[in-house]
Amino acid sequence: MITKFKKAFQDADFKEILTKGFSFLLLKVGGTIVGYLFTLFITLKFGANIYGAVAFSFSIFMIVSVVGKLGLDTNILKFFSDNENDKDSGLFYKSVLKSFVFSSVLSLLIFLFRYELVFQIFEVPKPQLLPYLPWVLAAIPLWSVNHISAGYLRAKKHTKSFAFFYNPARFLFSLLILSILYLITQDPIITVQAHFFAVLLSAICSFLLVSSQIKKKQKRSKVNSWSFMFSGIPMMFSSSILILLGWMDTFVMGIYEDDSEIGIYNVSLKVATLASFSLEAINAILAPKIAKDYLTNNSKNYKRLISFSTKLNFLISSFVIIAIILLKDILLGMFGIEFLAGATILIVFCFGQLINSFSGSVGVILQMTGKQKIYQNIVLVALVINLMLTFALTPIYGGVGAAIATVISMAFWNLGGAIYLKLYLNITSYFNPFKRDTK
Repeated sequence: MITKFKKAFQDADFKEILTKGFSFLLLKVGGTIVGYLFTLFITLKFGANIYGAVAFSFSIFMIVSVVGKLGLDTNILKFFSDNENDKDSGLFYKSVLKSFVFSSVLSLLIFLFRYELVFQIFEVPKPQLLPYLPWVLAAIPLWSVNHISAGYLRAKKHTKSFAFFYNPARFLFSLLILSILYLITQDPIITVQAHFFAVLLSAICSFLLVSSQIKKKQKRSKVNSWSFMFSGIPMMFSSSILILLGWMDTFVMGIYEDDSEIGIYNVSLKVATLASFSLEAINAILAPKIAKDYLTNNSKNYKRLISFSTKLNFLISSFVIIAIILLKDILLGMFGIEFLAGATILIVFCFGQLINSFSGSVGVILQMTGKQKIYQNIVLVALVINLMLTFALTPIYGGVGAAIATVISMAFWNLGGAIYLKLYLNITSYFNPFKRDTK
């Protein structure tokens, strides 16, 4: 094992995945700790009931924002991974503008129909959400700007900046602002107000950082920005479906369960996602490498990188999953005694994370090798499975039923994607301890 580790550091690509991936991981862990502190602040100061309302509001935020991005964040990543496209900076600015306008329209439509949403969709009306929605919806266009900027930073291998703005910045700024607002008032509305100002600050900082990195700023683009936008729609659908897969269970929980149950469910989900950090860290480095090797027809190299990355991720994730299960009472108890009720939900999610880790970087590989439509179809079927099972199991088994539905759909798209890659592209994305990573 030690010998293999030394050899990995002698390989330039493996070394970059290990070192930059570790940097991303540290930022991700730090950001998640801040996110947990933000959650902890709300649960301790306001209780599971208020946190449930906040978590449900965030589910709307995530679902709508991924549609508003139009897939442009992923398209920007692919386009600017090729250094030859650096001169076409106008495409970045046009992408930001189109996404901002489209997101704003979506947010406005939901705001206009907020009463129908609150009073007609749920079994028990949730008028308590009405004060939260304007602040959450106003943050959506800003989050689109932030993610497209982060996509550019990722393409140019500014891994630490990308890692910071992709998620940690949102909760770091939220926690700081919430701490200040709490000194002024204890009204629960400050939870989403802090979130709005945090997203605003993150969007401004990320956009200005990208602008400072662009040497030659242009308003016009050689590439037709409308064609570029439409080419990103398959990725938008894939991303939208993935977000729906990640947040639809919380949304459906909101239809059948009270805010307290939503809060317990969401905290269990947050704890389980600790196991996904290594995959996210590796994907941050792996995606532009695969995109570059694919464009230059260097299939041997990206297959080698995929095999190495999958093994590394599976080993790290397995260790984390075991630790989460053993320490589940401590981890859940940090948020309050009432959250211990989510132990079974947490174990179900850990099983799903194990399948996710075993399958490897399926989504990244398919999207970076031009198979985004195939990926879209796989996750679309997974979404249908998720919706059917969630609506069937949640009314009967509550949070455990929603978790089982999510894990089954997650297993379908991960394993299905891995099988497609092996059969049609001869890419082994899944964990195979007997496959050697050689040049």
